[in-house]
Amino acid sequence: MKRRSIYALCIISLLFLLAACSKDKFQTKPTISVKDINNTEVNAPDGTLRITLECTDKEGDEGNGQLTYVRVRTNTTPIPDPTNNDKADTAFAMVPDFPTKDKVEMTLDIPYSFLDEDPTRNDTMFFKLTLRDRGNNQSDTISTTQIVAKQF
Repeated sequence: MKRRSIYALCIISLLFLLAACSKDKFQTKPTISVKDINNTEVNAPDGTLRITLECTDKEGDEGNGQLTYVRVRTNTTPIPDPTNNDKADTAFAMVPDFPTKDKVEMTLDIPYSFLDEDPTRNDTMFFKLTLRDRGNNQSDTISTTQIVAKQF
């Protein structure tokens, strides 16, 4: 009797293990991660920050979604004359349409003009990013490394 209980427990454990292994590795909620940043120092006046993201989504419906990015300025000195120099910190980018795949790469180009806020000093910042797919599912928020917009 004891032996049958042990065999039954082993079989049940094996079934649970097989069920866990057969789950999809991607979820309905998209995930994003920073794969590459072209340069952590962006030079004026025409430099561009390029962030390459790796995105996964079970349905592969990231195309035609929306990428939200928020600049978090970390300079310790306030912006001089904020009425003329304070810019919006949040921006949105439409994700281009592309074939349905559960794993894709996309790039986000941010011009120097969006990065530069203090007209007299370098601006130091990082970005928080999130992706909303066509099915209105939103990823977790991720952050980049520190970025510096250098004055010329």
